Amino acid sequence: MAPSLIEVVAGLSTAWIVKSLLQKYLAIKATQPQLRVCPGGSLLWLHPFRTLALVLGPIFPLKGHMGYYYAAFSLFREYGSTCLSSVTFWKAIPTFWLSDADAIKTVHTSRAIFPKDVEAYETINIYGQNMVGTEGAEWKRHRSVANSAFNETNNAFVWRETNRVVDEWFTQIGEAKPDSEGGVLVDLLKDLTQVTLLVISSAGFGRRVSFKDDSNTEPPPDHKMAFRPAVTATLHHVITKAVTPTWLFNLSDRLYLPLITPLLNEARGSFDALRLHMLEVISLARAWIAGGKTSNMDAALLRNLVEANMSHNDNGKHLTDDELLSNTFTFLLAGHETSAHSLCFAIMLLALYPDVQQRVYEDSLRLWPDGAAPSSPSPYKESMAKLDYTTAVFHETLRLFPPVPRLAKHVHADTTLRARRFRSSPEGKVTNVEKFDVPVQSGSIVIIDIIGLHNNPIHWGEDVAEFKPERFIDTDTYRWPRDAFNAFSAGPRSCIGQRFAVTESTCILARIARTYEVHVTDELRSKSWAEQKRILLAWTPGITITPKNARLTFRRRSQ
Repeated sequence: MAPSLIEVVAGLSTAWIVKSLLQKYLAIKATQPQLRVCPGGSLLWLHPFRTLALVLGPIFPLKGHMGYYYAAFSLFREYGSTCLSSVTFWKAIPTFWLSDADAIKTVHTSRAIFPKDVEAYETINIYGQNMVGTEGAEWKRHRSVANSAFNETNNAFVWRETNRVVDEWFTQIGEAKPDSEGGVLVDLLKDLTQVTLLVISSAGFGRRVSFKDDSNTEPPPDHKMAFRPAVTATLHHVITKAVTPTWLFNLSDRLYLPLITPLLNEARGSFDALRLHMLEVISLARAWIAGGKTSNMDAALLRNLVEANMSHNDNGKHLTDDELLSNTFTFLLAGHETSAHSLCFAIMLLALYPDVQQRVYEDSLRLWPDGAAPSSPSPYKESMAKLDYTTAVFHETLRLFPPVPRLAKHVHADTTLRARRFRSSPEGKVTNVEKFDVPVQSGSIVIIDIIGLHNNPIHWGEDVAEFKPERFIDTDTYRWPRDAFNAFSAGPRSCIGQRFAVTESTCILARIARTYEVHVTDELRSKSWAEQKRILLAWTPGITITPKNARLTFRRRSQ
């Protein structure tokens, strides 16, 4: 008797499962030398650095399992090692998780052995290749175009534009109806996303718009969406684009698929709308450059990108039209979303830690003794020099809430990484720390666990879980561990806009502290401090980690 269809399917499924488990067994067997010195050996059902892992991150893997986004240093502590091993299920790839500053520094600096996992960045290659999603010579070409735009002159411009935008934002807050105690409820995620987008749009791309005008969502002539809604909608649909196969995207354009077609049409519409806005800015820049008016362009980044696109010299700095668009989009994304989210966490921490808020206020008093709305902004370098503690608050926020919780690197040659074994007491004290070598084979993956690194007590001390900004202030007897801080990545591929982000964010924090007291909302006031902290600081993984409850009460200071 011929087997039924069900029997055939069952047989094929069984064979597939057996094959997959055999692959896992062979992979673990092949990595026995590593596993003998690097504990773990866990099975990863998902690639830990792919879009699906981000989408399922809030619910999968479960707590206590390798790949759990909210584990911090707990699994490393459980195994007593700063390097843990695992194997991916689908392709049986040995995968090593690192929370050790020495090992991570080796990975960052040995780019030939540990190239970037560029496949993971296909998510943001909506318009073409860009600096973030390339490696090797291609990455160098993209970076060389943008690099000179991030200088001290541009940082001074960032400082001025941030002050301007904050002034306009405060005007909007001042127009809101206060509560009985003079407080105004502020949606931090919404407002700071707008603030930081206005700053990068102006300082990076020459689009200088007021906060009030930018709040108008009416599309301008020849556009279907206003600029800010187009950016927001595009970011909202990046994950949709990433998880949708190209064939399904194309099919939905020709055939109506219930639920799917409306969603993909909305995504496609947002990409097209933003593309039109970017082309408009680029066209204006081209006209300025062709007319020899580059000296009047404050937006050095846009100038560099457009000049590279218009250049036909064989100097290794040419950008195609698609690359120009893609880099413009990437800098818009990286230049505002990461800062906005990080600032949300920083300001919520100020509300939870009044003593820290007071010290930031005292910082701002030294800079603006007569008020926080000067007729002309204070000089950039002089101002930043007076805001050491405020800058430390921002860095400490990034330590606890790094925008990107993990990075992945391929391994292109057999090598060895230096990690640490240790013991952990029931009270959480780390003792008996010793270094050991981990052999890592070509074809493996290493995961730079940034949250794990930032919560490693070996590098940051036993009070690692506490919010303590002073750990980022050097003294005569202490120097904070640079190699254990990866909020901006590290090595040659560290974030090109690091100083931009620090300048903008420090300015915003100081201006807020000088003008307002920030408090938890009325609905949280009756809860315990621990519960307030749990609710306020909740986050979800995404392209960057996103705060879930970023709402506070702003109460204006008397002077």
